[in-house]
Amino acid sequence: MDKYLEDIKNLVLEYKAKLIIIGLGIIFLVSGYMFLTKSNENQTTDVKQKISSPKEVIKSKEEKQTKASIDEQIYVDVKGAVLNPGIYAANKMMRSSDLIKMAGGFNQNADSNHVNLAKKVNDQEILYVPYNGEVSGLPDVNLKTSENVESASDTPSSQPNQTSKTNINSADLTKLQSINGVGQKKAEKIIDYRNQNGLFKTVDDLKNVPGFGQKTVETLKASLAV
Repeated sequence: MDKYLEDIKNLVLEYKAKLIIIGLGIIFLVSGYMFLTKSNENQTTDVKQKISSPKEVIKSKEEKQTKASIDEQIYVDVKGAVLNPGIYAANKMMRSSDLIKMAGGFNQNADSNHVNLAKKVNDQEILYVPYNGEVSGLPDVNLKTSENVESASDTPSSQPNQTSKTNINSADLTKLQSINGVGQKKAEKIIDYRNQNGLFKTVDDLKNVPGFGQKTVETLKASLAV
């Protein structure tokens, strides 16, 4: 009887050891499977985060370009009928309206109808605000957008030899500087003369402007009008 009980005890111990080994093996396999599954999920998440849609890439590029435009400092010379003319620091995202505000806004004699307030400003640009009665038609510069300016510079004129007279009563600062021999200072003197004495009656009245002698006026006469 004792021997029989001893055999049963040994049998139980033998199977118990095997069951423990089998159980440990199952636990090891389950743990390994869970570890591999978790690792694959993490890798998939990382790949999804790294792969961006085309729209996201474009948006990111545009945001970088916008930030670069804001960070890049430019300088604009604001002249004419504003309260505080001068050179102002700006950025390429600003528009004419922003620079005019920086210059104190329009003065009471400003002709705001001839200024494109929505135009983006460029480095070294002259933003000129005309006085009332100074411009009779559409201005040559202020109403153009930067795209118009680039297009005009890229497209050759169909009549390169054609010349037109410059009206010294209506030309703005930039147009006056296009006259042969007239720089920024002389152009400003012409505008100052108009503001103080009214419009020119004849081209010969240009002799009354400091810096314009009789010989100079005679030379320019063929290309000027009033």
